[in-house]
Amino acid sequence: MVTVTTGTKIDDPRDAPPRPFEPDDRWVPVDRRWFGLDRATIAPALIVIAVASVMALILPAIDRAVPYDDTVAAGDVLEVKGDVTFTPATGWGITSGVRVGDRPVSGEYPDTATVVDCDVAFTVHTGEFDGNAEALLAQIADTTDALHGAQGLHVTGSPETIVTDTGDRGVIAGYSGTHSDGVIAAFVLDGRGVEVVATGPAEVSGDSTVTIARMITSIGHRTGEGS
Repeated sequence: MVTVTTGTKIDDPRDAPPRPFEPDDRWVPVDRRWFGLDRATIAPALIVIAVASVMALILPAIDRAVPYDDTVAAGDVLEVKGDVTFTPATGWGITSGVRVGDRPVSGEYPDTATVVDCDVAFTVHTGEFDGNAEALLAQIADTTDALHGAQGLHVTGSPETIVTDTGDRGVIAGYSGTHSDGVIAAFVLDGRGVEVVATGPAEVSGDSTVTIARMITSIGHRTGEGS
């Protein structure tokens, strides 16, 4: 017979009431998990995967078949939701996106802009994100691994620090897929995640690499203005 400190007598320790489960701060309920990931945080990374997939598989085919109606002129700057801007390379085709100053009738800039040149595509996407650039890139990497397993797009290598022309710090890493290679960069500007995906064939010219780097470092944030 076992006597506990409360004075209650229990014939067998196994008859004692089970201790309530007390999860730590990182625990996610089963009904909120998907492949082990928190459903509440998976959406931003899924958007990046979708963007990268479209860029890798669809945009090159469209680019080869359709001439551009809208090409980047010298001095053009594109803006996406959250007062985030970047300077696309002159002569590239604009497949989606709005120039600074051409705010849509809705009053909000779109959250995505894409420019392409032959088989190389460059997309900037923004969305609310509670964390830093490293956390955003890590979320993207975890989600791609969970969704694709050994197939499809994967962030590769260790992330490196990248600093924009205006001094904003982010991280960048390579990614590889069945049909293309590229880089993914992540920034967090004033509480908004900025996800950059550049993709192209495995053999990309040195000029294209330099151009992509310049577009990434041109990313900026116009403070003090409404989106």
